[in-house]
Amino acid sequence: MCVSASDRERVAKQICKALKLMYLKGLITPLTGNISVRLGSTILMTPSSFVPTIRLKYELTPSDLVEVDLNGNVVQGGKPTTELPMHLAIYRECDKCKAIVHIHGAYSPLLKSSWVSELFLDTELKYILNPKVCFTEELTPRTNELAEAVVSKVKEGCEIVYLEGHGVVTVSDNLGMALELAELAEVIAMRTVIKKLLERRP
Repeated sequence: MCVSASDRERVAKQICKALKLMYLKGLITPLTGNISVRLGSTILMTPSSFVPTIRLKYELTPSDLVEVDLNGNVVQGGKPTTELPMHLAIYRECDKCKAIVHIHGAYSPLLKSSWVSELFLDTELKYILNPKVCFTEELTPRTNELAEAVVSKVKEGCEIVYLEGHGVVTVSDNLGMALELAELAEVIAMRTVIKKLLERRP
């Protein structure tokens, strides 16, 4: 599948706009979090925040993004996000996955896998979107071990994957829904933490 230059530019602008919004909503910090979108046989993604120099996510422009093939070879741009192994592993194993969003919100890292049956899902989530939610154990970021753990959950059909002590990864067949799921994941986390705190009050 060949993607036109205009389509690539459109997606690049969407990614940069999404990063700004994610920062303003507190879903990422200036240097954390990443997004990728599959464009046929290549992947357009956020660059490394530290190489060749520090780059703040909310300041990125389309020309800052990196395009790689499915083997991780750079097609265009500089050094890709350090979570490249995870993005590649997901795309290799999930044909329907066309967009990945990885956030580091304030509440999502607080969730424990043992709480999976206690997550607060409102009626919109339960009966309309109804995403499959999963957890991985706490693993070191930027490692193949983490990538394999996330992929195993995605292969089970999980669309929201909480990385214990770390953040959230969401997948979808389009960037808009991957972003929606990422923000919903943080909302679920916030409501769940508050609910558990309220339940502990005398």
